[in-house]
Amino acid sequence: MRATHKSHHPRLSDIMKSKEMSVKFSPSVFKNVQEERDLSRFKKNDNDLPHMSRSSSFTLVDPESCITKLPWHARLFYHLKEDVDPTWSDMLLVVCSFISGVIDSLAFNAWGSFANMQTGNTVFLALGVSGQPVHPPFRWLKALLGMASFVLGVLFFKHTSRILTPLRRSTLIASFTLQTLAILTAALLVETGVIAREPERPTDPIEWTQLIPLSLLAFQAGGQIVTSRLLKLDEIPTVVLTTVLCDLFIDTRLLERGGGWHGHPVRSRRISTFLALFVGAMVSGWISKKAGIAAPLWLAMGTKGVVTVCWMFWRGKRGKEGGEVC
Repeated sequence: MRATHKSHHPRLSDIMKSKEMSVKFSPSVFKNVQEERDLSRFKKNDNDLPHMSRSSSFTLVDPESCITKLPWHARLFYHLKEDVDPTWSDMLLVVCSFISGVIDSLAFNAWGSFANMQTGNTVFLALGVSGQPVHPPFRWLKALLGMASFVLGVLFFKHTSRILTPLRRSTLIASFTLQTLAILTAALLVETGVIAREPERPTDPIEWTQLIPLSLLAFQAGGQIVTSRLLKLDEIPTVVLTTVLCDLFIDTRLLERGGGWHGHPVRSRRISTFLALFVGAMVSGWISKKAGIAAPLWLAMGTKGVVTVCWMFWRGKRGKEGGEVC
């Protein structure tokens, strides 16, 4: 009779059960898990700042204060990128009103139409529809083209300024550079004889080439008035005086004394823009009578060029708030 021997090797199921039981009930496992949880509370990402305490020697540094240590081309980039401080920018718009006076005085005297004041062009257009006046012929066409160019300028400068950031230094420089180039082109057309250098007479036939400088001057005028709106200086529209005079004389503080320019800045701006446009028109008349119609255009171009350079060096908002400025 064969004897049966029992195997002394443990079965696999018994081994697995014993390991599961050891894991389930081993206190060392709970201890290790708890330690890992505690350590995970204090783990930080690479971007986390170090823990600050009273004995810490860390100092927070404003990145703007490091601009002066950058290369010149980087400093120029930041200089052009910053917004300008609108304080005292009303002075530049008053100068633009002077430019408008110079241009409109010349445009009406030489070509029988306006480049800036579209109220006058609207009247000329309406008269043309009614068949008046007989002379000069086609004045209504000049008025219509001036109005269309002005509207195109407003739309162009409005949308491009919003895309490029309205008060950014580079935006203002680009805007006024383009306006200056428009006046320069008109001046060159007259100076070189492409456009007649003498004012036209009412009985002369229309010179179609006159439409070119009129369109350029009206287009750049749209940039001026858009700038006054972007700077929130509606009391200096730079191209028209009707509403300025109305608002000036209904002002209850018109005769108030004291305070200087900023005592009542809105009143001061209205008076200044009226006087600037008046003086510009008067000076333009004198110059054109003595030196021809190209001279006022050179004056307007040079003055607007100065305004463009002023935007380059105008104080930025970063300089107003303090700290190092490029």
